[in-house]
Amino acid sequence: MPTISKQLEWGIELVVADDEGSRFYLDQYKPFRLAALKQDPDAFGSTYEREINFTDTDWLGRIKNPLAKTFVAVNPHDKRVLAATSLIGPLSNAGPASNPSQASTEMRDGDDQPQIHGEASPVSYQMAGVYTMPEARGRGIAKALVKVATVQAIAEANRLCKQLALSVIVYSSNHAAISFYESCGFVAAAEGPKISFNPVKDSSDEELCMRYHDQRSPE
Repeated sequence: MPTISKQLEWGIELVVADDEGSRFYLDQYKPFRLAALKQDPDAFGSTYEREINFTDTDWLGRIKNPLAKTFVAVNPHDKRVLAATSLIGPLSNAGPASNPSQASTEMRDGDDQPQIHGEASPVSYQMAGVYTMPEARGRGIAKALVKVATVQAIAEANRLCKQLALSVIVYSSNHAAISFYESCGFVAAAEGPKISFNPVKDSSDEELCMRYHDQRSPE
């Protein structure tokens, strides 16, 4: 897998859907994801009980989705995943989804295609929330992951000669997450919080859409 950013204690990689990437996804990312769901269930729109029952085919379907790119921060010594995020897009419209991975899967499997034509329309991407394992927090890893994903989205928009509409959804009660994304160049959308129903958890939460406001490469 290509290493995008490297530090002494961790490096950021893009998980590629080849044989090596698939083995990594099952051997390293899957345990990371399940541990995260178990440790911090309120941080996710999915649940441990749901994903523990996924088959390998279900897991690999995520990295084989052409609309999703998964970025991971890994320990260079044992390849353990320390943090991860996903960049989803281009999406069919600029309206963010509570579960962007599910939305992109439905686009992939259906007839809904990304709207990237027309000079006035922006190219729309959504970042899945960054999650960092507790023991790896406080090292700047999450911010580095957001930077890498943002640069990827900017590069794609520039390639298409388009404006970029990049967003992330956070729970409006998660003030720490809101402050974090503000420090990464995101601002709360003008429409403010809204109630969204999550069929996986059979519950409703107040969510806030935050949009990246500077299309220059983040420093």
